[in-house]
Amino acid sequence: MLLQFVNDPTIGPKERRLIRSHVMRGKNAGKSRIPRKPLVHRDFKIPILNPQERFDDGDSEIKHIIYPHQPLWNELSLTSYPYHIGPEKERFVYQRLWIIAKALYPPEFCTEVNLSQNAWFRYVFEDAAYFHSLLAICCSFITHFGGPRHISSDALRHISQAYRMTNERLSGSKACSDQAIAVVTMLAIYQRMHHQQSIGLVHFQGLQRMVQLRGGLAKLASDNRALAQKPWRLALEFALQNGALVSFSLDDVEGSTQSTGFKSFDAILDEQKHKLGWRTMTYPVFAIDPVLLKHLSSINHFTNLLNATTDKTKLEPFDYSDAVCFILHQLITYAPLNPLHRHHIPPLDNLIHWALLAVMTTLLPEYGHNQARYDFLANQLRGALQAMHAPETTEEQEVLLWALFVAYATILDNAEDETMLTKMAVEAFKTLKLHEWDDLKTALCRFAWIYVFYDKAGLRLLSEVREQSPIDTLGAST
Repeated sequence: MLLQFVNDPTIGPKERRLIRSHVMRGKNAGKSRIPRKPLVHRDFKIPILNPQERFDDGDSEIKHIIYPHQPLWNELSLTSYPYHIGPEKERFVYQRLWIIAKALYPPEFCTEVNLSQNAWFRYVFEDAAYFHSLLAICCSFITHFGGPRHISSDALRHISQAYRMTNERLSGSKACSDQAIAVVTMLAIYQRMHHQQSIGLVHFQGLQRMVQLRGGLAKLASDNRALAQKPWRLALEFALQNGALVSFSLDDVEGSTQSTGFKSFDAILDEQKHKLGWRTMTYPVFAIDPVLLKHLSSINHFTNLLNATTDKTKLEPFDYSDAVCFILHQLITYAPLNPLHRHHIPPLDNLIHWALLAVMTTLLPEYGHNQARYDFLANQLRGALQAMHAPETTEEQEVLLWALFVAYATILDNAEDETMLTKMAVEAFKTLKLHEWDDLKTALCRFAWIYVFYDKAGLRLLSEVREQSPIDTLGAST
């Protein structure tokens, strides 16, 4: 029998439906049709725990932990990944992206991040190597994102995939592409997160070379501002962690007026003052080095602007990041952390400088209480406080009291340090005779104090001072 295929261009959807119906009539002959069960609609709610429920550490304070309040299913759920994952891991990734965004750009100070338009989050859906490096970071947390971490088998599997893909890319024509720079940055973050400083520095040195081949940090920022911010911030974090000089100079960052994509701190400050309607700002006056006084004034103005932030005056996320990095870079350039590179500074100036650095580190992204600690900075701040144990003037006493509260609220958080800080604060209060929390906070804001981050710790230290003071020099509590 000669077989012939139906090849009639006049056949349309109606004819095809009739043909299929006729064929199935023969195949289903004699079979009974099982009726379908009616669909039952069930609501599924993704549990998002309260911050207090996520951590059960007794009285320990979890600092600057941000949890997502926006629904996890948003415009990102319409995108596809470069690597197949199931629905459960999709929710896992969405939630981590939101937590990272809130940690990098605190919602108290910044407008909401549009994840679908942010380069660092778009790479998750565009680049497999970047996607694996992000999953390696996310899988490193034992329980929840921001908590205790370890190198899990899942993290090793994903980081191995990221290494393999990155090596292939670096040997090709796209070795210095935006995606390549992004992945190497993530590899350095992964190693630093696990306290593998030497390996992280190797990645960062390679990253620095890639940036140079792209024309420098300022030129990279003019091409892709979001991409350039991460290597800049990494350079500052490594400098804070080991006391080294910042790998990129201020000239590398600022470039020429035409070449840089970063926004200057002065421009950001002027914009915020205009939003708030502040025509003038008071300048702190202290008998210290004029350059350091300028840095103190800048940070004083910036923290006061943050304290006055409303929904209508929030910073753009990239402007916030630029401002924090510019201030930190200028502080480290003024006096590098390592004594080998540090010029002689009088004790009062020295204490102010270390305390300002501690303030600014709280504005860098942190992903939990187990983040990479700045032990070098903590040791130097502790030594500067002890060197000022007997201030002679009222000005020195005010500086010491402010530095004590900043240290307590930021990086000196072990039991031995808290005992030392409380004892020194008791002596300082006896002299200054500050009676109310509002009066104390006004004195702290003359230097640099961030309400949303420090008030809780400040009130706790004030309470401990009142308990230990032999006489009621502080007045009734507020």
